[in-house]
Amino acid sequence: MAQAKVKTTTKKVVKKTVAAKPVRKAAVKKTAPVKAKTEKKTLDAKLNPKVWEIKLNADLVAQVLYVQQSNARQGNAHAKTRAMVSGGGRKPWKQKGTGRARHGSIRSPLWRKGGVTFPPNWRNWERKINKQMVKKAICMLLSERLKGGNIEFVNIETKGSKDLRNVLMGQMEKGLVISENMDAKMALSNVKTIDFSTPSVFSVVNLMKAKKILVDNKSVEIIEKRLLNGK
Repeated sequence: MAQAKVKTTTKKVVKKTVAAKPVRKAAVKKTAPVKAKTEKKTLDAKLNPKVWEIKLNADLVAQVLYVQQSNARQGNAHAKTRAMVSGGGRKPWKQKGTGRARHGSIRSPLWRKGGVTFPPNWRNWERKINKQMVKKAICMLLSERLKGGNIEFVNIETKGSKDLRNVLMGQMEKGLVISENMDAKMALSNVKTIDFSTPSVFSVVNLMKAKKILVDNKSVEIIEKRLLNGK
């Protein structure tokens, strides 16, 4: 008998590709730029790399920050020991026979209105650190802030101090202004979010707190002389 031939048919599967729908971009609101009374100007003199290009050493900065914050503590906490509290000269009741616990003074730390066992009496929090370490830490922070774009060199106008105050209040959340201009200091004296410091006084604590730093062009030379000992 002849074998029947079985025909096999293969169906071609065609994958349909669906074109992706274009994604609509969210509309961005354009805000008008704030006109500042601080005129930006490029420095005539080059920045000294010994001050503005120093590699960061986090351990040194942390050590200087700890010492400066410790030295800022007043150490006025004071409490009286049982010897300082008035009263308690006699025994409150006899040693035996009352059924109560034995006591020798009503000014014991166990009693109400008694003395404190280990009171914080006029503790001195002062620490010492080398001046060169402090200056090195300041150079490191200035270099890091300049590298991150958080330092701007400006010419602060003395005439528009009121406008300067309004502009800085709108732009800077936590800022630091370094200048010798006393008119700008008076204009910013009651602004809580902005610190004002002269180039010969600002410290590591000021630089760590500020997110944005404005440096007057006239103060750059003073800062470099201070940190390099006039060299």
